[in-house]
Amino acid sequence: MIYTLRPYAPSDAPSVVDVINADAARVLTLRRAALDGVGNVRLLHYVPPASEKTVAVDAAGQVVGFAYLADHEQHIVYQVGGAVHPDCWNQGIGAALLAWAETRAQELSQVAPAGVKTVLQIDLYTDEQRARHLVSGTGFAQVREWLHLQIDLNSPPPAPIVPAGLTLRPIDLDNDWDLLGPAMDAAYADHWGTVALPEAATADDSAEQDQELPEDESYSNAPGFCFLLRAGHEVAGGILCNARIVERPDSGRVGSLFVRPEYRRRGAGQALMLAAFGAFWAAGLRHVILDTDAGSFTQAHRLYTRLGMQLYRRELVYEKELRPGLEARRLT
Repeated sequence: MIYTLRPYAPSDAPSVVDVINADAARVLTLRRAALDGVGNVRLLHYVPPASEKTVAVDAAGQVVGFAYLADHEQHIVYQVGGAVHPDCWNQGIGAALLAWAETRAQELSQVAPAGVKTVLQIDLYTDEQRARHLVSGTGFAQVREWLHLQIDLNSPPPAPIVPAGLTLRPIDLDNDWDLLGPAMDAAYADHWGTVALPEAATADDSAEQDQELPEDESYSNAPGFCFLLRAGHEVAGGILCNARIVERPDSGRVGSLFVRPEYRRRGAGQALMLAAFGAFWAAGLRHVILDTDAGSFTQAHRLYTRLGMQLYRRELVYEKELRPGLEARRLT
């Protein structure tokens, strides 16, 4: 088969969605991509609109493969993802897309702070045996595992019991980020690394680029489904949820649960989860999913299973070092 790689164009979006879902249907029996309200490709994992994207096309110009490259940690961590149509498997297209991503990540990560390790990551489900074999054969190593859990809400969830000294309220998604940021940093600081980088050294224009591109925020943190616990003038913890997801139209998702270390083991996480469950129930969303790090220092999966959530799939994180150096990452 003759194919070429070229930059992705917005007009490719419907074909890319078809390729991704054809690949997913063959391997995972689920929907992995959708066209959002402004015509962008929306994946199970959020991909910033400004991320680099490429497509593989056959001799007739038909899209048969797709890959993206996203900067998730200010040039320190790049993530690649994509798919090849099942009719074109075993043609070398996946290897070519992966090589494109590695080459671009090598180039782009040169602006990362000196002395810091840079890496390329890819997330793959355990059932994606072909893709796992490909990345393992090109120098990637498994570094992490995500557990995906789900629950069907068959009755109204119990009301949250708020720990003494804390107050629970919905997050103001327009005005609360200055409060949430320090709490999230504190909650995740013990996870992947705690090296502080100079702000000037990590300046990145991706946020500015994203603002120039249209984005459908209906898949993002949803008003009325996100909550925080406040302790005086600081945020003790919070939960960010999506009321619309790609995989199932009848489901909600807990995207992020975070609690400052000094407020853990006091029921804060359970209170936040039950607040979210209550919001999903009130909105008629009876199926809720989330994913969590299997190696979490906080043993978060124990909280989720106590609340009735059950494991339904596993996702593996593979990583390839682009440049050796100091570990300076947070949770990504």
